[in-house]
Amino acid sequence: MPGRNRARVKLLLMIMICLLPVLLSWFIYQRLPPEGGQSYGQLLPTVPFEAANNQAWPKGKWVLVSKVEVACQFRCQDRFFAMRQIHLAQGEAASRINRVALQESNAKVDVDATLQMSVLGSHLPKGEHGYYLIDPLGNQVLFYPDNSDPKKVIKEITQVLKTNNGLG
Repeated sequence: MPGRNRARVKLLLMIMICLLPVLLSWFIYQRLPPEGGQSYGQLLPTVPFEAANNQAWPKGKWVLVSKVEVACQFRCQDRFFAMRQIHLAQGEAASRINRVALQESNAKVDVDATLQMSVLGSHLPKGEHGYYLIDPLGNQVLFYPDNSDPKKVIKEITQVLKTNNGLG
C-alpha cells in the first residue's frame, strides 16, 4: 500500500504543477489588470460620418476634417495650420490623407485645406471645436479638440496609418 500512496502524491503534485501557472496568472490578472490601449484623441463610435456621402468627398482616403465657422477666424486658422502640419509630418503616408473644411454657407473662409465643401447644417459635427479623423470607408474614428498637442496627434495618426496599411 505505501507504493500506492506515493503514486497518488506524485499524481497530485503533477496536477498542482500544471494548475499553478493558470491560477497564478488569473490571480495576477485580478490584482493588476492591464491598462489597455490609451488613445490620445477621443475614440469615437464606429458610425458613418454624414458628410462622407457628399459627391466631392475624397473616397478611399483618410481625411482630417473640421468645420469652419465664420466667426472663428483666428481659432480656425490655428486649427487648419495644425491639421496641415499633421498632414505634412506623415512623410510618405501624406498622400493617404486629405484635409477637408466643412462650412454651412457658400461664403469662402480663408483656410488651408485641400478641399472645401459646403454642406447642410445637419452634416456638420456637433459639439466641441476641433477636427476629426475619418477612415477611407467614411467612418469617424477619432476626435481631437483644438488644444490638442500636435506632436501627440502626429504620433497617434502615424500609428493608425501604419497599423491600417492596407486601408486607404
